[in-house]
Amino acid sequence: MRTRSTLLLFSSSFLILLALGVGIAASAPTNSKATVKTARSSKYGNLLVSATGFTLYQLGSESKGTIKCTGSCAKIWPPLLLAGGAKPVAGSGVSQAKLGTIKRPDHGTQVTYNGKALYRFASDSKPGAVTGQNVAGFHVVVLSAKSAGTASPATTTAATGGGYG
Repeated sequence: MRTRSTLLLFSSSFLILLALGVGIAASAPTNSKATVKTARSSKYGNLLVSATGFTLYQLGSESKGTIKCTGSCAKIWPPLLLAGGAKPVAGSGVSQAKLGTIKRPDHGTQVTYNGKALYRFASDSKPGAVTGQNVAGFHVVVLSAKSAGTASPATTTAATGGGYG
């Protein structure tokens, strides 16, 4: 009889803990919307940034509707992803009509701007950092340049190997 009581106690405890765990998981906040907004760079002008202020980049060799940055590239250049069926949200200074999504080969949903995928640069260690400009063919997304002769969305380096596409 004691074994039965112990088993009943453990089973009841397990079910209670399981219910609590499900409740905690269900109430945990998830970032289901990736807000894309603008920030002012003294060097480049108005740039696209993530909701947390990290600079967003595009891969110059990717055309609209294609993804070339996968695997090790995506570790260095993390894609701006959405959870589930969420839609990207335009923040201040960004046209909602220019935001979209694309399915990645690894089954994630990535945010696009003007049809091209958006990425962060892993070496940008804090919001506002712009250390990935013209690295491996990636460039910042400039909405309005500071002045003539500054970087534009089409400005990339002519890579001679080591690029991602």
